[in-house]
Amino acid sequence: MGQKAILTTWEAGRYCNVSPYTVRYWVRTGQLQAYTTPGGHRRIRRQDLDAFLVSHGMPLPSGFHEGRKRVLFLGAGLAGLARLVESWSEGLEVQVAPSAFDAGLMLTTYDPHLFVVDLDSEAWDGLAICRGVHGTPHTAHVQLAGLVRKATVEGAEAAQNAGVLACFSKPVDEGEMRRFLRKLFPYAPWAPATP
Repeated sequence: MGQKAILTTWEAGRYCNVSPYTVRYWVRTGQLQAYTTPGGHRRIRRQDLDAFLVSHGMPLPSGFHEGRKRVLFLGAGLAGLARLVESWSEGLEVQVAPSAFDAGLMLTTYDPHLFVVDLDSEAWDGLAICRGVHGTPHTAHVQLAGLVRKATVEGAEAAQNAGVLACFSKPVDEGEMRRFLRKLFPYAPWAPATP
């Protein structure tokens, strides 16, 4: 159960050693993010539960720090950014897919925790890719981030509707990207920021 990406309230309770009713209370009061299935059942992403435990100083489950967090970038021109991101934490493992086809294969074999897509590429429809990843049960647990040339309100809304958590303007502000990753993976061992 420790490796499941999506948990029921009962599984979440066992995971952090509390009652499922306590987990439901956290969800109902907005302290813990969850979603509701069409059948009315609550589901909690494990990474949201992990971040909740860290932010509230609660005891962490055994094996909490095991494994590196995998980040996949889509775009051959993003190799430099990928190397930079990987240098920020030994807890991050980063790969670059040069094409949408390669990214499709790597989503299955590499199983990333975060998928960063160049939304402006002329070689693929970035929003369609994000909608597909977000809407497919096998990959719905993958968090999404986008890169755009120019941020607009309409573009941000379209990205959000496609399941994208955050959009970054190119060239990417390193500090902004680092803060996003630290919030997404708060328990990774982070190297000190260089001035």
